Parts: sequence; structure tokens; C-alpha cells
Amino acid sequence: MKKIFIDGGARIGETVEIILDPREDLKGCDVYFFECNDSHYDTLNNIKETNKNYNFIIRTEALWDKEDTMNFYISVDKWGDLGCTLDPTKIEKLDLDNPKQVKTIRFSDFLNQFSDDDYIIVKLDIEGAEYNVVSDLLSSGAINKINEIYIEWHDGFFNKNSSQLKHELSKLDIIVNNNWM
Repeated sequence: MKKIFIDGGARIGETVEIILDPREDLKGCDVYFFECNDSHYDTLNNIKETNKNYNFIIRTEALWDKEDTMNFYISVDKWGDLGCTLDPTKIEKLDLDNPKQVKTIRFSDFLNQFSDDDYIIVKLDIEGAEYNVVSDLLSSGAINKINEIYIEWHDGFFNKNSSQLKHELSKLDIIVNNNWM
């Protein structure tokens, strides 16, 4: 059994200190950083070079419910680039005039490369994309590859409600954390 940690919306890799380092059982695991905001690549590469407790793989695609190329909007409000998103309806000031084109991957397909015996932990802080991604994980059955999932729901920033998805997740035999920090 292999242990895998997938960090959707890795930003500056803070999950290493918050989630990974406190858990001895995760030392040596493969860590996939998914981050499409290139302003964070130097920080993530520095973590990869200096922290030998894990096998880091940095991916520059955004997690989504299909393969595509989409607009990625940078937040320009008080939160800085914390709120970058694929969804231009976010209730936050976004630079809508200068979107960055990013590749997306279907997260369900990505998970299918792993063995059913692998222990997979997922963190999703993907600024509104979690609704599409989790819906697709549930409908495709790929959610069954996941043993633990941490999700930052952004109901207050979008005209969306996560209650139905939370209910569906609660019926599964996986550990669900509806807030990762």
C-alpha cells in the first residue's frame, strides 16, 4: 500500500506543516501539489528541494470535472491572490480583464491511476471548483479511491450551497473534514 497526498489548490504548500508534518504515518508519501497560479511556483519548488520527508510532484493544472483550457481569474481584493478562481461569479474583486489561461484535468480520471490498495488523502481548497469536482467524484465513483478528504467549501463567495454534497459525502466510508484549516 502506497500513501498519497493530493493538495488541490496548493498555493504555498502550507499543508505540509498543517496536515502532513503532524502525522508520522505520512512520512515518505507522494505529495501532488496542484497549483495553477504561477506566482507560487518558486515557493513550491523550494519546499520540494528542501523537504526530503516526502516525494513532491508539482502539477500546474487546475482540478476540474473535465479536461479543458479555462480562464483563471486572479483576486485583487484584500485577500490578495488567495482567492484566485476558475469561476468569474465569485463575490470578490477579480481581475476579470486579464484572465490567465490554464489547463484543467478531470480529477476523477487522475485518481484512476492509483491502486485500490493505495491510501489517498485529498485536500481541496480550489475556490469554487470544489462543487464541480466533488459532484464528478461522486457520479463517477472515483470518490471511492479516497480514504480522507479535506474540503474548504466557499458557499459564502458563490451563489452555491454545499449541503447536498456534504450529505452525500457523509454516507460514504471515508473520513471527511469540511474545513482543512
